[in-house]
Amino acid sequence: CQNDVRDNSTFFHHESELMLSLTLIYTISATMMLLQPLLLLGSLLSHSQAARPLILSTPQHAVASDTNAISQSIKLDPDPFPEEDKTYTKYEYYPPYCSTPQEMEKRAIPPLSYTNIQTQLVHVTALIRHGSRTPFSGAPSYKCWNGYWESLDTGVWNCDLLTYMSPPATTKEKGKEVDEHGNLLDEEPDFLFEKRYDALLSKQTTDGGLMESGNILNGTCQMGQLLARGYEQELSNGKHLRQAYFYDGDKTADEHAAADPRMRLWDLTKDDNSIPSHASTIGDPTKEMFQEPNLKYRADDEQRTLMSGQVLLRGLFGPELAATGDDETAVIKLHTADYTVDVLTPNGKVCPRVEELRNEAYESDEYKSWVQSSIEAKTTKSLMKDEMGIDEVPEVILDCMMTTICTDRNLPDALNDYDGTGGGNFEVVADFAVNNFTFPYKYNGGAYSKLGMGPLWLEIMSNILQIVDANHHPTSSSGMPPPKLALFSGHDTTLMPILATLGEQVWSGKDWSPYASMLQIEIHEVLDTDERYPSGYAFRLIYNGNVLTSKMDECSAAELCDVQVLVKQVMSFASEYEDVNCATKVKSTRESKMGEMKDVTVNLLSTPGGALTMLALVVFSMALGSVATYFIMRRRLRREYKYADTLTLAELSMSALDDDENDISGDVDRSRIESAVSSGIGLDENTIDENSLI
Repeated sequence: CQNDVRDNSTFFHHESELMLSLTLIYTISATMMLLQPLLLLGSLLSHSQAARPLILSTPQHAVASDTNAISQSIKLDPDPFPEEDKTYTKYEYYPPYCSTPQEMEKRAIPPLSYTNIQTQLVHVTALIRHGSRTPFSGAPSYKCWNGYWESLDTGVWNCDLLTYMSPPATTKEKGKEVDEHGNLLDEEPDFLFEKRYDALLSKQTTDGGLMESGNILNGTCQMGQLLARGYEQELSNGKHLRQAYFYDGDKTADEHAAADPRMRLWDLTKDDNSIPSHASTIGDPTKEMFQEPNLKYRADDEQRTLMSGQVLLRGLFGPELAATGDDETAVIKLHTADYTVDVLTPNGKVCPRVEELRNEAYESDEYKSWVQSSIEAKTTKSLMKDEMGIDEVPEVILDCMMTTICTDRNLPDALNDYDGTGGGNFEVVADFAVNNFTFPYKYNGGAYSKLGMGPLWLEIMSNILQIVDANHHPTSSSGMPPPKLALFSGHDTTLMPILATLGEQVWSGKDWSPYASMLQIEIHEVLDTDERYPSGYAFRLIYNGNVLTSKMDECSAAELCDVQVLVKQVMSFASEYEDVNCATKVKSTRESKMGEMKDVTVNLLSTPGGALTMLALVVFSMALGSVATYFIMRRRLRREYKYADTLTLAELSMSALDDDENDISGDVDRSRIESAVSSGIGLDENTIDENSLI
């Protein structure tokens, strides 16, 4: 600014002219700068709508947006640990999703039906979904319907199913126990901790003696916690496994699968439980059946999956665990990993290509046509808007409905019509939500599922290949033989994509995996020579008590199928997340970014109200830029400047005060300058308050 004043003979005489000119310049620049992040925000919103199965929306009567406010406004019963109701009595009918006791009874593992071939079961891989649980999130992100979180019935979750934790032993005696090779034995726990989610329960209030909770679910449950009903479901799964694979003499009923000698993974009537006539070692008959390498237990690091697997194993090994005695604690090893990087579900954070394949499914013409034009979509959206006052179907509506009905809580009147016939509002909304969420699993030949579940399939097949192809797949790097039973405890988003990878006919893509669902892959050694099983091994695929083997390609109508069919089906994509597989196909260049923004803008303009949204963004950007620029320039013009000499000061001052527009030359009338200078600022200091001067 100093050089401009010195070198130019003219200067803006009025602050308003300077302010206006600079404001226009800054507004143009600021508008462009502010418009870009807003367009990017619009890009993210539009992209998320395309990438996610449903558009999140706020009901007309918005639920409370602050979790703390919710927890403070809801009163809890005086007893913070009421007994959970384990029965299903509120509704006449319950969807299979709930896995009622009657539904769980139907899932018993069927015995072998064929009798013309001699086989022996040698290995079982079991994958389970956790049992019934609480909502996996809270307000405001978990949006169900109007009044959900404000209701004592649906907005408060109390649990009496507790988690017990055990520290390692601390006594010197136990800590120094060694085996026959001199290796330090694993330490055993001395006592247990009982974990309770009651730390944020406040003291009694003055307006009624009730209690308040600061937890996200407004009670003593944690998000996604296994409920007592889920405990019972997984206990049933453990009993199903025991009845199918454990032979206990007269205690084994004739209708149980284990009554057939070919199905006995463990024969409790024998001291030696090694696999008969098998060349390689499977498990270790010298170890307890619940110890490695007989059992390998794998779960992700979520409370509901960890406990579900533990409860199942209690149902499976209950008598053996109880028989360890008071002097010894039964220890079962659990293998897990950080949840954010684990691979029991498709992990788009670790493998960006996984998320890209999911987005491609939702951006496909096939999906857009279905979600925008199908009768199913139109009916569901109309129902939600007209009868529930919600503009769009919430993304979590299926979970809201199922956690409500499966725990005997109150459904809204518009959805309280489940009867199992498929014609009520409940089933209309549920079916739409299921189809909407599961669409990517089978799209494009199941590409998303195959890449997403590749690492888990590698874990599964690493056990199986050591058995069926021992020459090419010797003992694992840990030095342990393959287990008799491998248990994987995961989620619905574990089982559904796994099923989707097994072929077009195995899973319809329209059936959600209920609570405590279980998938088994049985490996049978074929003891007779049979051309149908050239590898010498067969597999049987069972899901919730139904044999699905014949639905796999190349398995025709057989209950058992040669194991090489399974190997061929999954080993082409069973692999760790590798850079070559996980690298996104979208180039991260300026050109691709601009192209993406262009596409998003075109999509935004093509949607209803998109043009108005874009116009609003532009106008808002200009207004915000103008206001910001005005205050910035106003402040800049008022600041104090330091000038190098009094001549420059005189020229600037006299130019600003000269109403006659006469040239300034020669002597300067310093008295006029001094009168214009603010009090306390002297010319001798070469400083001046320019605003006061002008």
